[in-house]
Amino acid sequence: MAVVVDYKLCTGCRLCEIICSLTNEGKISTALSRIKVYSFPPGIDVPIVCAQCEKASCMEACPQNALERDEKTHAVTVNAKKCVGCGLCLEACPAKAIFAHPKGNIVFKCELCGGNPQCVEICPANALSLVKVSFDTRIFAKKAEEIAEEMREAFILPKEEKSLA
Repeated sequence: MAVVVDYKLCTGCRLCEIICSLTNEGKISTALSRIKVYSFPPGIDVPIVCAQCEKASCMEACPQNALERDEKTHAVTVNAKKCVGCGLCLEACPAKAIFAHPKGNIVFKCELCGGNPQCVEICPANALSLVKVSFDTRIFAKKAEEIAEEMREAFILPKEEKSLA
Protein backbone atom coordinates (compact mmCIF):
# COMPACT_ATOMS: atom_id res chain seq x y z
CA MET A 1 0.00 0.00 0.00
CA ALA A 2 1.10 3.56 -0.65
CA VAL A 3 -0.23 7.10 -0.45
CA VAL A 4 -0.50 8.28 -4.04
CA VAL A 5 -0.69 11.98 -4.87
CA ASP A 6 -2.67 13.62 -7.66
CA TYR A 7 -0.52 16.74 -7.90
CA LYS A 8 -3.02 18.56 -10.09
CA LEU A 9 -5.57 18.51 -7.25
CA CYS A 10 -3.35 19.76 -4.41
CA THR A 11 -4.36 23.24 -3.24
CA GLY A 12 -1.42 23.68 -0.87
CA CYS A 13 -3.66 23.93 2.22
CA ARG A 14 -1.17 21.84 4.23
CA LEU A 15 -3.86 20.13 6.28
CA CYS A 16 -2.00 16.88 5.52
CA GLU A 17 1.11 18.21 7.29
CA ILE A 18 -0.93 19.41 10.26
CA ILE A 19 -2.82 16.13 10.81
CA CYS A 20 0.35 14.09 10.26
CA SER A 21 2.37 15.89 12.91
CA LEU A 22 -0.59 15.95 15.29
CA THR A 23 -1.26 12.22 14.83
CA ASN A 24 2.36 11.09 15.06
CA GLU A 25 3.92 13.65 17.42
CA GLY A 26 0.98 15.09 19.37
CA LYS A 27 1.66 18.65 18.18
CA ILE A 28 1.19 20.78 15.10
CA SER A 29 4.55 21.34 13.43
CA THR A 30 5.45 21.08 9.76
CA ALA A 31 8.97 20.09 10.89
CA LEU A 32 7.45 16.96 12.46
CA SER A 33 5.26 15.98 9.52
CA ARG A 34 6.00 12.84 7.52
CA ILE A 35 4.44 14.40 4.42
CA LYS A 36 5.86 17.70 3.19
CA VAL A 37 4.23 20.19 0.84
CA TYR A 38 6.69 22.23 -1.23
CA SER A 39 5.60 25.34 -3.12
CA PHE A 40 7.03 26.47 -6.45
CA PRO A 41 6.17 29.43 -8.67
CA PRO A 42 3.70 30.03 -10.17
CA GLY A 43 1.42 28.46 -7.55
CA ILE A 44 2.51 24.82 -7.83
CA ASP A 45 2.17 22.83 -4.61
CA VAL A 46 3.85 19.42 -4.45
CA PRO A 47 3.19 17.02 -1.55
CA ILE A 48 6.05 14.58 -1.04
CA VAL A 49 5.39 11.35 0.83
CA CYS A 50 7.16 8.00 0.93
CA ALA A 51 6.22 5.82 -2.05
CA GLN A 52 6.81 2.65 0.03
CA CYS A 53 9.08 1.26 -2.70
CA GLU A 54 9.12 -2.52 -2.99
CA LYS A 55 12.88 -2.45 -3.62
CA ALA A 56 13.57 0.31 -1.13
CA SER A 57 16.91 2.08 -1.57
CA CYS A 58 16.61 3.45 1.96
CA MET A 59 16.47 -0.05 3.44
CA GLU A 60 19.46 -1.15 1.39
CA ALA A 61 21.48 1.90 2.48
CA CYS A 62 20.88 1.50 6.22
CA PRO A 63 23.94 -0.05 7.90
CA GLN A 64 21.95 -0.70 11.11
CA ASN A 65 19.00 -2.47 9.42
CA ALA A 66 16.80 0.08 11.19
CA LEU A 67 14.37 0.29 8.30
CA GLU A 68 11.97 -2.63 8.31
CA ARG A 69 8.86 -3.72 6.42
CA ASP A 70 5.61 -3.74 8.41
CA GLU A 71 3.91 -7.14 8.07
CA LYS A 72 0.38 -5.72 7.93
CA THR A 73 0.75 -2.64 5.71
CA HIS A 74 4.07 -3.48 3.98
CA ALA A 75 5.14 0.08 4.76
CA VAL A 76 8.80 0.79 5.37
CA THR A 77 9.09 1.68 9.05
CA VAL A 78 11.87 3.05 11.25
CA ASN A 79 12.98 0.95 14.20
CA ALA A 80 13.94 3.74 16.64
CA LYS A 81 15.98 1.36 18.78
CA LYS A 82 18.29 0.55 15.86
CA CYS A 83 18.44 3.94 14.10
CA VAL A 84 21.56 5.98 14.82
CA GLY A 85 20.62 8.91 12.57
CA CYS A 86 23.53 8.45 10.16
CA GLY A 87 21.44 9.83 7.28
CA LEU A 88 22.42 7.30 4.63
CA CYS A 89 18.75 6.48 4.05
CA LEU A 90 17.97 10.18 3.48
CA GLU A 91 20.54 10.30 0.72
CA ALA A 92 19.34 7.02 -0.81
CA CYS A 93 15.65 7.97 -1.01
CA PRO A 94 14.85 9.05 -4.60
CA ALA A 95 11.93 11.21 -3.41
CA LYS A 96 13.76 12.69 -0.40
CA ALA A 97 10.79 11.52 1.70
CA ILE A 98 12.82 10.53 4.79
CA PHE A 99 13.67 13.26 7.25
CA ALA A 100 16.05 13.83 10.16
CA HIS A 101 13.99 14.20 13.32
CA PRO A 102 14.45 17.60 14.99
CA LYS A 103 14.94 15.84 18.34
CA GLY A 104 18.13 14.32 16.92
CA ASN A 105 19.82 11.01 16.04
CA ILE A 106 16.84 9.38 14.38
CA VAL A 107 15.04 9.58 11.07
CA PHE A 108 11.33 9.52 10.44
CA LYS A 109 9.05 8.93 7.45
CA CYS A 110 5.52 8.03 6.49
CA GLU A 111 4.56 4.67 7.94
CA LEU A 112 0.95 4.83 6.65
CA CYS A 113 -0.54 5.39 10.13
CA GLY A 114 -0.93 1.66 10.59
CA GLY A 115 -2.93 1.36 7.35
CA ASN A 116 -5.22 4.37 7.88
CA PRO A 117 -3.25 7.45 6.78
CA GLN A 118 -4.83 10.51 8.32
CA CYS A 119 -3.55 12.77 5.53
CA VAL A 120 -5.74 10.88 3.05
CA GLU A 121 -8.75 11.21 5.35
CA ILE A 122 -8.38 14.98 5.84
CA CYS A 123 -7.42 16.15 2.32
CA PRO A 124 -10.31 18.40 1.21
CA ALA A 125 -9.21 18.28 -2.44
CA ASN A 126 -8.94 14.47 -2.57
CA ALA A 127 -5.38 14.86 -3.83
CA LEU A 128 -4.20 11.94 -1.65
CA SER A 129 -5.32 8.33 -1.94
CA LEU A 130 -4.32 5.11 -0.20
CA VAL A 131 -3.78 2.60 -2.96
CA LYS A 132 -2.94 -1.07 -2.85
CA VAL A 133 -0.37 -1.38 -5.59
CA SER A 134 0.82 -4.53 -7.28
CA PHE A 135 4.00 -3.01 -8.71
CA ASP A 136 7.12 -1.29 -7.44
CA THR A 137 6.13 2.28 -6.63
CA ARG A 138 9.63 3.64 -7.26
CA ILE A 139 8.23 5.17 -10.46
CA PHE A 140 6.40 7.66 -8.20
CA ALA A 141 9.48 8.45 -6.12
CA LYS A 142 10.64 11.79 -7.48
CA LYS A 143 12.00 14.93 -5.86
CA ALA A 144 9.60 17.86 -5.46
CA GLU A 145 11.63 19.96 -7.90
CA GLU A 146 11.31 17.32 -10.62
CA ILE A 147 7.55 17.06 -10.16
CA ALA A 148 7.14 20.85 -10.19
CA GLU A 149 9.11 21.11 -13.43
CA GLU A 150 7.00 18.36 -15.04
CA MET A 151 3.84 20.22 -13.99
CA ARG A 152 5.17 23.54 -15.31
CA GLU A 153 5.97 21.94 -18.65
CA ALA A 154 2.66 20.10 -18.91
CA PHE A 155 0.27 22.78 -17.70
CA ILE A 156 1.86 26.19 -17.86
CA LEU A 157 4.26 26.61 -20.76
CA PRO A 158 4.46 23.85 -23.37
CA LYS A 159 7.97 22.85 -24.49
CA GLU A 160 7.47 24.34 -28.00
CA GLU A 161 6.76 27.75 -26.48
CA LYS A 162 9.70 27.44 -24.09
CA SER A 163 12.15 27.11 -26.97
CA LEU A 164 10.72 30.29 -28.56
CA ALA A 165 10.91 32.29 -25.35
